[in-house]
Amino acid sequence: MKNRLILSFVLMLCIIEARATHIVGGQLFISENKNSYYNYNIGLTMYFDALNGNPGAEDNQVAVYVFRKRDNAAMGFVRLPKIERKSVSYTNPLCGIASTETIQITYATDIRLENVDFSDSGGYYMVWDRCCRNGTITNIKSPGDAGSLFYLEFPPIVKNGVTFHNSSPKFSVIQGDYACVNSPFFFNFGGTDADGDSLSYRLITPMQGFSTKDQPSVQAIGSSNYPTLNWIDGVTNENIIPGPKPLTIDVRTGMLSVTPGNLGLYVFAVQVDEYRNGVKIGTLTRDFQLRVVDCPKMDEPKLLFKEKGKSNFYNGNEIVTIKKEDPNCFEVMVTDPTVNDFLKVTGRAIDHSQNYFSILPAQYRTTVANDTMRFEVCLDECFATYDNRPIRIELIAEDESCPVPLTDTLVIYIRREGPENNQPVVTTSLPGDFVHATAGVPVSFTVFGKDPDADSLTLAGAGQNFSLASMAMIFNTIGGKASVQQTFSWLPPCNAHKGDTLKVDFTANDLRCAGNPLPGSKTIYFIIDESPNSAPSVSTSLNMPTVSYALPSSDGITFDVTAIDSDTNTIILTAQGRGFNLTDAGMSFGNKSGVQQISSQFSWSPDCRIMNGDSNKTFTVDFITQDKSCMAATDTTSVTIQLSDYTAKMTIDLPNVITPNGDGKNDCLIFNEIPEGSCNDQFTDITIFNRWGKQVYYSKNKDQNWCPNTISAGYYFYVVQYTQKSFKGGLTVLK
Repeated sequence: MKNRLILSFVLMLCIIEARATHIVGGQLFISENKNSYYNYNIGLTMYFDALNGNPGAEDNQVAVYVFRKRDNAAMGFVRLPKIERKSVSYTNPLCGIASTETIQITYATDIRLENVDFSDSGGYYMVWDRCCRNGTITNIKSPGDAGSLFYLEFPPIVKNGVTFHNSSPKFSVIQGDYACVNSPFFFNFGGTDADGDSLSYRLITPMQGFSTKDQPSVQAIGSSNYPTLNWIDGVTNENIIPGPKPLTIDVRTGMLSVTPGNLGLYVFAVQVDEYRNGVKIGTLTRDFQLRVVDCPKMDEPKLLFKEKGKSNFYNGNEIVTIKKEDPNCFEVMVTDPTVNDFLKVTGRAIDHSQNYFSILPAQYRTTVANDTMRFEVCLDECFATYDNRPIRIELIAEDESCPVPLTDTLVIYIRREGPENNQPVVTTSLPGDFVHATAGVPVSFTVFGKDPDADSLTLAGAGQNFSLASMAMIFNTIGGKASVQQTFSWLPPCNAHKGDTLKVDFTANDLRCAGNPLPGSKTIYFIIDESPNSAPSVSTSLNMPTVSYALPSSDGITFDVTAIDSDTNTIILTAQGRGFNLTDAGMSFGNKSGVQQISSQFSWSPDCRIMNGDSNKTFTVDFITQDKSCMAATDTTSVTIQLSDYTAKMTIDLPNVITPNGDGKNDCLIFNEIPEGSCNDQFTDITIFNRWGKQVYYSKNKDQNWCPNTISAGYYFYVVQYTQKSFKGGLTVLK
């Protein structure tokens, strides 16, 4: 990106600077181009005053500058060509006024951002700085000299070596609407996020940057605190557009609302923050202007309903009861004082996914003052109350007043007997409705849902005043036709206290009427009992808890360890050396877990290295069993192993005559019966000399015998060497 931006900088010096009061508002954007070499699209949406703006101030290209947020270091800039120009329409085209005409201009280009350049964890930001705003703006000082700065923060494109996918929010085309003085006005300023990130909105003072009327198009400067516009006296962020209800914005939806008190042209800005998993990853500012004009006085329509057989109109505090044999439709009236006004009536059922009623006719144009339209509200078969609670419907009448329609809402509460539809039945595999549960002891049973009419149904469970998940209860919602069943399972946690009663409702919903299900339910009561627990025990196959073992030896030590628990809780069996690590000492023992009875073998083949020069050493191993119950119990047995160095008096008993004549009898001097010695006095070697003291044989291996076939007969001497002692003797070789 940097090379491309630097090349662009030379060309930017040639841009003609035109000063005009033309900027209405706009915002920057950045969008990821997945699977493309040019991996991002950077752009600017600008709203241009087509009536008051100087045509020479409409740029054919703009420069957007990019900085690193951590230290405001310049990363470069990119030139964006104009790609679209179109007029901004009104929500209702018939509401256009001569004093407002806005053009939407879009500048954008595809560009490649390199991972190595945009990986700083603090992120980056881009700005566009241009002068000037409309000179007729009402709520700021010196509006014709004030610049506009659009600002957008974006995260690094790679985090921890992994590509971080993100695009800034997108916004629908702003409508060129205006507000009427002393009349409520609503304006959707919200956006959507392609990555599913959450958006938050708040009003801020618009930024003006460093551009001026003398230098309307300047090279942007990195900053953590850009200059803002100066409100006129009496105006703050709390009353950007003053009036009976100053300008506000819904923090979650971005819906603007205001009842302005004075005529004028008002500038405002909204900061849109982008969050992912609760962490803020991006920010942008959106500027715009709202014109407040003096509108003709319009009267809203009025909805009226009179229940059959009553003389007074419905006041909203009553419940309308409709029986099975009553007509499905009832009549409602709407009146409007305005001649030739177009009326539209819509409706909705509150807290229902489907309305199950229709309105005929739904549209009407008045012909005289206070003209009245009569229409019918017709209820479908599925518009019914099964739990005796009325259904709330809202009927909304809307005219075509400018700039926003005037409305009236009629709320009607209706209790209507349902059609012939039998309630589903819920049963369980339990003998009753009460379950005695103990902490740590599993509970399981089957829940059945059946619909007598063979309708589709769902079966679900819910705790009364608690969630199933909070108590580790498992019951997954299931659906089917005519009949369904599902298993309930629960391992009562240790925080389930004795004496508590938990209530779980299992509900089957008849889905004949989607959005208005007919339920049938059953409540199961779980009574928490005291948790008894028998302690486990552990023992070994040894007769005694002490093992004596003399070194050196090759026999080794082996025995079994067994843990027993009369309960059904899981038990574990482990071993631990007192003051030493079993593995470091060469001991072998496998930890085990299971139910009621488990065993594991201990084995050890110590050698002289473990003595480290000592004559005696003691090792104690604790074998521990513990049950996994809420009142966990343990048991321990210990085995002490006493190691000692072999200390018996050693003797060397070799023959004094050998006859190496090949008859297989007494041909060799046999050494393998020579003692090994002890850990501190071990066999090292054996040497044989002739009578003149010359060495004729030497070996460190006492398993290798001496067979003197090639030497002469005579008398020979031997030396058997140990670490601390030596044994000497002689023998005669006869041939």
